[in-house]
Amino acid sequence: MGNADLERSISHYRELAPRYDHFTRRIDKVRERAIAALGLSAGESVLDAGCGTGWCLPRLARHVGAQGRVIGFDPSPEMLAVARGRVPDASRPDVHLIEGAAETVVLPQPVDAILFSYTHDLIRSRKALANVLRQARPGARVAATSTKLYGRWLFPANWYLLLTHRAYVTNFDGFEAPWSLLAEHLDEFRVETGPFTQHYVATGRVRG
Repeated sequence: MGNADLERSISHYRELAPRYDHFTRRIDKVRERAIAALGLSAGESVLDAGCGTGWCLPRLARHVGAQGRVIGFDPSPEMLAVARGRVPDASRPDVHLIEGAAETVVLPQPVDAILFSYTHDLIRSRKALANVLRQARPGARVAATSTKLYGRWLFPANWYLLLTHRAYVTNFDGFEAPWSLLAEHLDEFRVETGPFTQHYVATGRVRG
């Protein structure tokens, strides 16, 4: 993952997997915002990149319906085990889970939309972004959400953010604007955030 440490990340999530949803319950609303920003329609295919424990998977599935398809991948087998338990019908054609890293994962089909939900290490890797985005249809919608730094003058809050996110992030490069590499690949790019929030939702379309 560029400057990120994939092995260390997998080790972290091996320990975090059973408790991850409890620890991250306060971000549920912003994840819902990112899903809504994709503007999914019935019958479409959508990728949950770095799907983790699969919190977003059933929500994405509801948007695309029985004729659509949800694909998720994650490098952590422990996180994927939780995801499979959350989507008990994961063997159906409309939900497809893959164990793999973003730099090398191969999707079963091109997708109409991509969600990057709390995947900071992934979106700070040029190689990972290039591999994932090239497997999307031209014009595919993209939504990304995660944590960023507050305004620079709120340095005590930023110190606390960096300390508390060490279990989830191995590469703090670009933490003030995590979306900057993603923006290079997308048209109609925009970011909803502000100096007094640690959250953001970035959206755009994959260039054709």
